[in-house]
Amino acid sequence: MLMAEAYAGRHDAEVVAALLNKPRGRESRTSAAPSAGLLSRRERDVLRWVSLGASNKVIAQKLAISPSTVRTHIESVFRKLESSTRAAATLKAMHLGLL
Repeated sequence: MLMAEAYAGRHDAEVVAALLNKPRGRESRTSAAPSAGLLSRRERDVLRWVSLGASNKVIAQKLAISPSTVRTHIESVFRKLESSTRAAATLKAMHLGLL
């Protein structure tokens, strides 16, 4: 049902796929050890603002860095979390216990 909604454009397909592929049981990647060093402190700071819906300009102002630096951090987060949207990165980071 979720995939049908995503295909109809009512949900982000990447977020739905990530949600449906969530590991279960003992093999879950939610433990702090494997993912703790995945993102730098600054990348987590940027992602925290992204998860709140802040624009790159607002994030830059809040963290006292340039919008270009924010963009660089977001690109790095996307690469490390294997995501291509802000929503998917946020969901995956929450699943991994990074947010």
